[in-house]
Parts: sequence; structure tokens; C-alpha cells
Amino acid sequence: MKKVLIITYYWPPAGGSGVQRWLKFTKYLPKYDWKPIVYTPKNPYFEVKDKALLEDVPFEAEIWKTAIWEPYTLKDKLFGKGERSQSAGVISNKKSLKNKVLNWVRGNIFIPDPKVYWVKPSVKVLLKKIKEEGIEQIVTTGPPHSMHLIGLGLKKVMPNLKWIADFRDPWSELDLFDEFHLSNSSREKHKDLEKEVLQTADIVLTVSETWVEDLKRLGGGRVELITNGYDAADFELKPKTNDKFIIGHYGLLNHLRNPKNFWKALADLCEKNTDFNDKLEIHFSGNIDGEVLAEIEAYPQLKEKVKLLGYISHAQVLQQYNEADVLLLLLFNSKSGVGNYPGKIFEYFAAQKPILIFGPEGSDTQRLISDSQTGSYFSYEEQNIENEILNLFNVRSKLVSSDISRFSRENLAGELSDLLNKL
Repeated sequence: MKKVLIITYYWPPAGGSGVQRWLKFTKYLPKYDWKPIVYTPKNPYFEVKDKALLEDVPFEAEIWKTAIWEPYTLKDKLFGKGERSQSAGVISNKKSLKNKVLNWVRGNIFIPDPKVYWVKPSVKVLLKKIKEEGIEQIVTTGPPHSMHLIGLGLKKVMPNLKWIADFRDPWSELDLFDEFHLSNSSREKHKDLEKEVLQTADIVLTVSETWVEDLKRLGGGRVELITNGYDAADFELKPKTNDKFIIGHYGLLNHLRNPKNFWKALADLCEKNTDFNDKLEIHFSGNIDGEVLAEIEAYPQLKEKVKLLGYISHAQVLQQYNEADVLLLLLFNSKSGVGNYPGKIFEYFAAQKPILIFGPEGSDTQRLISDSQTGSYFSYEEQNIENEILNLFNVRSKLVSSDISRFSRENLAGELSDLLNKL
């Protein structure tokens, strides 16, 4: 089998969305005659574990690990782990002086991110192992975008090495950058490093049409699209076992994706419609911003209807899809949201449940939902949404999407294999 080295920070037993894309590529690449070799930290800093994901690692895969030192461990010793509400490196968005200072340090001192101290040691280790193993193709995936600096360091020493730089999220144009209070010089450093990566990689890979164009504009030469997807092997569709009207959101919910108009519409409907009021439940799992939760529960009609599931494994999330009537999808209410296909949208397709989406106008997700006729899309400012919610409540139908096989993880791994073969 041909060998490809995949350099990723997120790897099982880490849980969360950052793991899924390259875990699933790794799972299916051997079907296309590629042996995946994964390089990942031995002692990463992550907030959630999902050991069941290790079952997806194929026996053909080889895993290399080395130790990493991260400043977050020092931060925890000095200040404690707090509410464990980090998101894309943001310590917390609460407006305290401590958090402002910590976020300033995160954005201005650790460029591009606190994993940067793993770059030089990794380049040194991998140069030797790549030669020993006869590896000709590598992949780096970010965030954290320090992974791309490892690829850059390898490419500078071994220019014949073929390199795919995979951007699961933007770098310099990520909206959360505003939380870091970047100085002009720090912002320029981020942009310069990003441009060097984009211009040096043989292929820049990303997950949406808008981000393809954005990365070309920022300096990318050959920029290709492979979206996220769903793994058909994960899904066992079962009928609901309850008579409640459950609206479910599973994953991070923060201030940048908070549909205030939706919470108000739900509260108003509870006030007007006794049956709706009796049946409604709102299920959340994962990292929920305390201020957003307080805002929802400030409506007396909703306070008792919120059910917090805490952190649940990916397998448990898939089970929750079966119990829900409507799956809620919240994009960043910002420029990043325009090009964001959240990984869960493809799983929502496979779950065959109606999708209710909030996001910016003209987004890639809005076009995808319209083309596939799989849900209803609203802006965060739109007010006339009660009728659509009531329709979903009254109909409660199973939704069969148009052909979604092109988004299966197995088929997407085939697309990746084609790219690797052509390098």
C-alpha cells in the first residue's frame, strides 16, 4: 500500500467535532490502497474524551506519537480550569480583565496558537521517520494551524515531498480572532504565516465552496474542495420512543451562534398553544455558554423545557437523533458562517429528520439546504418563524433527503485518494 502521513492534533480518545474528519478518512483510505500513518501528540490538551472512537481506527493504520508541551497546562495551574469553556482557543468570552488578558496572550504571544512549541521537535522527528519509511505524501490539518507549520518545515527541507494542507476552519479570517485583541503586528504575523502555507503547499484542501474562494484570494495556488460527511456505518435509524416534541442541538453553543429570535418564538408559541406547551422539550449536549443558557431560561415558558445532556459520546449523539423531531443547526452569525458546512449537517441528512437552520444570508449551507430540500433556513434577524415551527410540530414527519451518498465518508475518502494519486 502507498503511505500517507497525516499530521493532526485531534485524535481519539479525544472527542468532539475536530476528530471526525481525519479519523473517517483514515478509516476508509485503506479501501483505496492507501496506508494512513497518523502523527499526533502523546499528551494533548483536550476537554472531552470519546474512547469509542478508537474503534474506527483501521488495523492498517500506524499511529506515531510524541510529547507536546502546551501553555494551557500552565494557565490551569495558575488560574484553574475554570468553566472549561474554551472554544477555538478562546479562554472565555466573559468580559473580565483576567479573560481579556489571557485571550490577548493567546492571540499575540502564541502565534498561530499554543501548539506552536510542538512544531520544531516534530519537524526534527518526522524528517528522520519520513526518510526511513519512504513517505512521499503528507497531510496537515488545522486548526490548530501550527500543524501546517510542521508541514511547512518539512517541505522546506524536503521540497519533493508532496503536501496537502487541509483547512477545516479559516485562519486569519476566523471571526473568533476578534476575541484575541490582536495588535496590528500580530495580525500581520498570522497573515504572513498563512500566506506562506497557502503558497507552499502542493494542494490546499477545505470544506466549502466559499472557503475555496477565500483561500485562493489569500494566496492559495491549487485549492480543492472535499466537504465533511456522514459515516453510513454509524447510523441505525429507529422510531421515537417518546411523545414529546424534541428540538435537539448537540455540540458547542456560544454567543456567536445564539438565535434569540428562535427562543422568543418558542416562548410565544408556548403561551398561545397549550398542546405545543405540553409537548415541547429543548435538548442540549456539549459545551453550552452559560450566558446563552441564562437567556433561554429567562423565558418562564422555556425554563422547565430545557434538558441538558452534558457531554455525550458521538455514538450517544447518534442515538439522540432518533429521539428528536427537529435537529437544530446554528452557523456563526458572521462571515465565517457564510462558508461553514458544520460536520453535523451531513449526519442530520443521514438521520432523516427535519433540520432548522439559523445563519447568515447567502451562505453555502443555505444553498445546500435549498437544493436538497432538507430543512428550513432563517437569518438571526428574521421574526416570522412561528408558522414554520408549528408546521414542524403538527407534521412530525420522517424526512428523506435527496441522494446524499456523495457525502458518505467512504466516497469522500475516495476523492481524497484521487487527490493523493495525482500529486
